[in-house]
Amino acid sequence: MLVILHPNTEETAEDYKRTWRHLQGLSEIRLQKHKVQGRGQHLTEIYLIGNTTKINLEEIESLPAVERVVRISHDFRILGRHSQETGSIDFEYNGVRFNQQNFHIFAGLCAVDNPGNVERMMQGLQDNGQECTRMGAYKPRTNPYSFQGHGKECLPYVFELAGKYGIKVVAMEVTHEQHIEEINNCLEKLGQPTGVMLQIGTRNTQNFELLKAVGRQHTYPV
Repeated sequence: MLVILHPNTEETAEDYKRTWRHLQGLSEIRLQKHKVQGRGQHLTEIYLIGNTTKINLEEIESLPAVERVVRISHDFRILGRHSQETGSIDFEYNGVRFNQQNFHIFAGLCAVDNPGNVERMMQGLQDNGQECTRMGAYKPRTNPYSFQGHGKECLPYVFELAGKYGIKVVAMEVTHEQHIEEINNCLEKLGQPTGVMLQIGTRNTQNFELLKAVGRQHTYPV
């Protein structure tokens, strides 16, 4: 069961304390808190872990700090495939098949530093029968003074070397809408030597403008 508190609820607030005490009193239930910090507000979620079938939903919803309650009836709610999901995930991109029967390893460079290391990686992948790689051209960092990647400057040699060594799909994280355009322009200029799979990092799952931009394009898988 997932208990979502009102936005910006502080742990020092009396409503929070009353709610937390009530949840702690539930028999054979373990509590786990998770906080999500947005730009304008923060949210707190409390997971009730255990057999929650006998818990009264309305009783939990009536607690002072609670905004809503979601009853979770499936194991592995986030990663699992559930009974209503009958369709098979199966698509082909740039000659590489992605489905439940295939397992692709995206070994590569977290941050592209120079052409020599890129070529060594591409050659190593080819020698081991791999068709996919990851290459970090745009690197989000927690420290603004850390190496941010070479950006669009490294795209030409990354894509050319991928084509040279038969690497068909390059997974590349994007952090701004303009990165999609830069990747597209570079691939077109080089004659499409490889393909790109756009990668969204954890930080950018809350970057809704980026997510909308990625969703609008139909050229690259994500």
